[in-house]
Amino acid sequence: MVLGFVGAGTLGTGLALALHQAGCPVGSVSSRRFQSARALADKIPGCVPFPTAQEAAEAADLVFITTPDSVIETVAGDVRWRHGQYVVHCCGALGREALQAAESQGAETGAFHPFQTFAGLDEPALTVNRLAGVTFAVSAEGRLESFLKELADRLGGRAVSITEELRPLYHASAVLSCGYLVTLLEAAVQVWQAAGFTEEDALNALAPVARATLENVASLGPRDGVTGPLYRGDVVTVRRHLEALSRSRPDVARLYLSLTEKALPLAMQLGMGPDGIEALERTLAEFDDRRPDTQRPGSWQSDAHQSSAVPPSGDEPGAGPLDADLTNADPANVDPSRVVQPEARRL
Repeated sequence: MVLGFVGAGTLGTGLALALHQAGCPVGSVSSRRFQSARALADKIPGCVPFPTAQEAAEAADLVFITTPDSVIETVAGDVRWRHGQYVVHCCGALGREALQAAESQGAETGAFHPFQTFAGLDEPALTVNRLAGVTFAVSAEGRLESFLKELADRLGGRAVSITEELRPLYHASAVLSCGYLVTLLEAAVQVWQAAGFTEEDALNALAPVARATLENVASLGPRDGVTGPLYRGDVVTVRRHLEALSRSRPDVARLYLSLTEKALPLAMQLGMGPDGIEALERTLAEFDDRRPDTQRPGSWQSDAHQSSAVPPSGDEPGAGPLDADLTNADPANVDPSRVVQPEARRL
């Protein structure tokens, strides 16, 4: 089965190179910029670059539409498809409905989204290595579904079936774990720069700890792989962080506050005591009051109430109401014996 690609951007190029390296015949490619199609074809023996999507589609049995998400439906509607031809898009958030125009012409449609980034790769071997162990979200039926799952296996990954209505939720997870992870690390770089260091200094410091954290989460899970002052009940340090960030990087202070709010349920599950909860609530409320109303998440307390796997009660380590009266809670006067968690949580 000859594969074709419409779209030779980062995703199209990476996937085409990987499939070629895995022994799949990639015979045609087109792109908005013909130079991009030609550059990809030059890396794959036997692949022909075409100036139009129509020509690339006519030369293939299965066509991957790897254009920007916003034009997938347009491409599907502009091309004249053959009856029984396979047409597949690679968008994580869209289902097969984006290819309705192709299906109405008799084509069989599907979605094939690799849960991976291809940024910085332009050689087949490197792309294949990055795809090892990757999850592919497949939406299709019959022979096409079987073939797409076989492709995932040949690429060294694993296929999962994602229903149409859940694909946006699935893709949001991809963005949180990839694009917004970069946003978070960029914020950390900015904090280092605020302390007088260069971006290079920051990256040299951040890369090892970020890698180790991801490895810990992969092997231990979030609960056992987490570290930091909040998870060992060190509310005083959290407050110092917020004070320092508010002075030097107010934008990052807002991000830190939101992340602390989101992290509170896990801290409770790990045994944060009642004094720590009260002190943290008071600190968060104080700094939250400094934000304009449009920047307040407004739902962190209900999240914390709902997220604890086993609600604290009685004399358990996490005992104490989350919405406790904060009037007398002062981080400087918190009893460490009721707050501080094991050294394993230290960073």
